[in-house]
Amino acid sequence: MQNATKNQSIDSATHSDVKEATLLPALTGIRFFAIFHIFWFHLMEIRGNEKPPQFENMLADMDLLPEKFIVFISNGWMSTSFFFILSGFILAYLYWGNDGLLSVSRKQFWHRRAARVYPMHVILALLTALLVIPNAIGQGDSFFNIITGTIATLFLLQAWNPEWVPLISWPTWTLSALVFLYFLIPFLMSALARLTRVQSVFLLCALPLISLLPTVIYAQYFPAGSEPQQFWQIFIGSTPLFWVAHLVAGMLLSRLLKISRFNPRFRPTNNWLSLGDLAFVAVIVLTLVPSIEEPLKYYLRHGLMMPLYLIIVYDLAKGNGIAARLFSLPGMKFIGETGFSVFIWQNIVMIFLFISLLISPATGQYQFIAASLCMVLLAIFSTYILEKPLSKWVRRKWLRG
Repeated sequence: MQNATKNQSIDSATHSDVKEATLLPALTGIRFFAIFHIFWFHLMEIRGNEKPPQFENMLADMDLLPEKFIVFISNGWMSTSFFFILSGFILAYLYWGNDGLLSVSRKQFWHRRAARVYPMHVILALLTALLVIPNAIGQGDSFFNIITGTIATLFLLQAWNPEWVPLISWPTWTLSALVFLYFLIPFLMSALARLTRVQSVFLLCALPLISLLPTVIYAQYFPAGSEPQQFWQIFIGSTPLFWVAHLVAGMLLSRLLKISRFNPRFRPTNNWLSLGDLAFVAVIVLTLVPSIEEPLKYYLRHGLMMPLYLIIVYDLAKGNGIAARLFSLPGMKFIGETGFSVFIWQNIVMIFLFISLLISPATGQYQFIAASLCMVLLAIFSTYILEKPLSKWVRRKWLRG
């Protein structure tokens, strides 16, 4: 109890929503680009999906992009695993005290996370539901599935049922998984803190293999060349439980290397050369490999790329290498803090792509560049004008005294 009280006093002295300023700058900077890579991938998916004739000109300007850039975008799914590892690392850095306990009460932690994620999400999810439910009814979706899926999406529970994920706001399945991981964080910290250093190292080395187990089973039913089914594709890719290993990997990396705001001895080293740069180059090379098919894409996404991402996160946290310097440039922290907004707003942006085509088919010639620019501007406006003030207001209501 004394340790918990001590940690809470430390937290209140250094923490205002665990000030974003305490985040390591390169990690904050790269977060936006990883999430935007996922957004571009979603645009690519829309472009490639079958559509009614009136939408055939959707994102037509993507055809003018360089071929290698198209391949890079089509492999945007690779950034999802990086996002969950990075989330685990940052949360451990900010909240995992030296005594192995959460530095605030569970209630405070969960309230702070909810206040950051839910308010704007609920507003936009309701708006999205009003826009897409008529179309879902027109396509013959059951009334029960529409109602339950809408409620699940509002509460960010939709990732647990593959039929709910695409119903209202497909991109926010990531936030749905993250909410589950937020719930686990206090319990994971307590359990992982009881491991010896050798056990922690062993677990960290084993996590890429553990994370691959669902994919191994999936590959038995859908081997290379087979016809995949959307239900099972969503199940293997979106189920929150399958992302726990990535979160734990990020947490253990922070713990084992003592990269923590509670460690007064931790200082960025800022070396010019780093293994992280080589790992970053390796990831870029992988994103330029065309036509990665199932189940290989799931093997890469759910485990094989984890060691590369851990190396990258470590050197970015330490400030080592060229990549760390690039992602720490002025303005990177400002844009990096808007990552959540990209997840929350992208479905609205996609809906308006369809609406613009109904108004004028010619808009398809400008949609990719317009969607990208609008997303950046929306993310900045939403983060700093809407979400942060709203989050502070909700926290004041929840966490008085």
